[in-house]
Amino acid sequence: MGEMNFKNRGELVYETLKQEILDLRLKPGQMISENDICERFGVSRTPVRDALRLLQEQGFAETIPYRGTYVTLLSLDNIKQMIYMRVAVETMVLRDFLEVQTPMVIEDIRHSIAQQRAVIREPGFEPEQFYRMDAQMHSIWFAAVRRQKLWEMLQAQQLHYTRFRMLDFITETDFMRIIGEHEDLFSMIVDKNEKGLEEALKEHLYYSMKRMRRSIEVDYKDYFEEEDEEGRFVI
Repeated sequence: MGEMNFKNRGELVYETLKQEILDLRLKPGQMISENDICERFGVSRTPVRDALRLLQEQGFAETIPYRGTYVTLLSLDNIKQMIYMRVAVETMVLRDFLEVQTPMVIEDIRHSIAQQRAVIREPGFEPEQFYRMDAQMHSIWFAAVRRQKLWEMLQAQQLHYTRFRMLDFITETDFMRIIGEHEDLFSMIVDKNEKGLEEALKEHLYYSMKRMRRSIEVDYKDYFEEEDEEGRFVI
């Protein structure tokens, strides 16, 4: 990543750390050391503090007095509400898409799924690659019905939802299952099976919350804000 693409060193540090937070290389609750960042980027404290201030303003980090700066934890309630909203919005988008789909767009979806199959076979395959391909496929029907702005708004929910999706893919051991679900969605799109498509989409988008129940409660408990136990996993 070259500094020439950035206005200043603070922006370089900010963008790098933000991406590492989104990719979970910097984990929820992890301390961010000013000294370590200064040394890593070869910069003074001023651009580092500028970067940390921006991360705090965007909600990606928080400073605890007398302790330091930490990556913010994930909010399970926020994530559940985002999934609820995405199901509602994407159901409407797909309903509209069934009315306007063209052979060319259908081929775009078919090609996207083929790329997903190919990438998981590559040596050194990283979950981030699949995350971006998954997002690219879903964006196809948003673009086809001229709802790109809605897709951008959903994708902008980075603080909790994007990081949760990344955790979903990092802990996933069966990417063929996801691709199979994508193929089911594709088949129902081709058949214009609106009712089946809506049910399949809902199951597809909620599955990760069900699959990860143990991960959230046990393995990655420290990644999440403490919440009331009552109704915690009600979807």
